[in-house]
Amino acid sequence: MNAREFLERVPKKVDPEENKGLNTALHFDFKEEQYTLAVKDGVAEFLEGLVGEPEVTLKAKADDFAKIASGEMNPMTAMMFGKLKVSNPGAMMKYAKMLGFM
Repeated sequence: MNAREFLERVPKKVDPEENKGLNTALHFDFKEEQYTLAVKDGVAEFLEGLVGEPEVTLKAKADDFAKIASGEMNPMTAMMFGKLKVSNPGAMMKYAKMLGFM
């Protein structure tokens, strides 16, 4: 599964009741590909491009992100080796479960 396919599947996994009142945007910048996961009142939506003001921006090569998403690469290890850059690591920890990283 590539990075885009992974992100397209995330909104179906987000429970609006569990995330009621959550409003945020997560940007995924893979240089040649850019996407946004926007959440409004707990309802998640996958968008092409960098839309809105992000709470968190993740930067990586699309291939490296796909490895992280599939569990092939540990996100913390990826950050330590500079393969994944996270603009707001504290906030990202809140969304790791929503993205399926935990």
